Amino acid sequence: MKIITAIISFLTSTFSIFNILTLPYNETDDNSNEPYESISIEEMNTEDIQPVQTPASTDWWEYPEDIKECERDGGDLLVLVNKEYKLPSSYAPADLVKVGEDVIRRGNNYYLRSIVINDLTDLTSDAEDDGIDLSIVSAYRSYSTQATTYQYWVNYNNGCVSCADRISARAGHSQHQLGTTLDFSSNEINDRLGSEFSNTKASQWLEENAYKYGFVIGFPQGYESITGYSYESWHYRYIGRKNALEMKNSGMILEEYLKSKN
Repeated sequence: MKIITAIISFLTSTFSIFNILTLPYNETDDNSNEPYESISIEEMNTEDIQPVQTPASTDWWEYPEDIKECERDGGDLLVLVNKEYKLPSSYAPADLVKVGEDVIRRGNNYYLRSIVINDLTDLTSDAEDDGIDLSIVSAYRSYSTQATTYQYWVNYNNGCVSCADRISARAGHSQHQLGTTLDFSSNEINDRLGSEFSNTKASQWLEENAYKYGFVIGFPQGYESITGYSYESWHYRYIGRKNALEMKNSGMILEEYLKSKN
């Protein structure tokens, strides 16, 4: 019994990184009319928090010493944004629009680029025809919002930067700043954001069908050493139908596909 207790204690202290929930933060820019994403924790139940399982590599979450500016413009659907390439702090999409309830449930709370809306509408409509409920729980984030989001997770993990780096991007390194990335949820889990989404019918439907509408998962399971982030079943980026089909047929994940284009 003492041995089992010791093992449990060791695992608890080792896996100090937790699944992402939405952040209790609302931002507006007093110096701009630009809309910003509202980020809020609607459920902060510690019983829902599960340890993230890490792969064998011990440094897959680390940022390189040489950080570069993105090679494509932020408005390019194939721009590579990751831990090596960052967007300028001044970058914000020029065509942000409110998503709207007519597009996806909870859409009035979030903004995406207008180029995304028609295909997102088709995706949610076809999902509904298949008996699948989808909601949106995160979308566009400004540079400053991402800075606050990232700092929240550093604080949440008692100042552990490497812990935050596994589940949250630093400002400028987030796909959410592009305005083409969103986080899905479903009424199956009461619109929460976290690992439980992977067990939903909605998640399975997206895995099988999202690419048909131009959306691809950003951080798939088993590729942490390539993406630099823990598996996020809810995180999808829009790259356009043609590109998504090409990526699907190539067998590459998003990170690999974008590197081949940049």
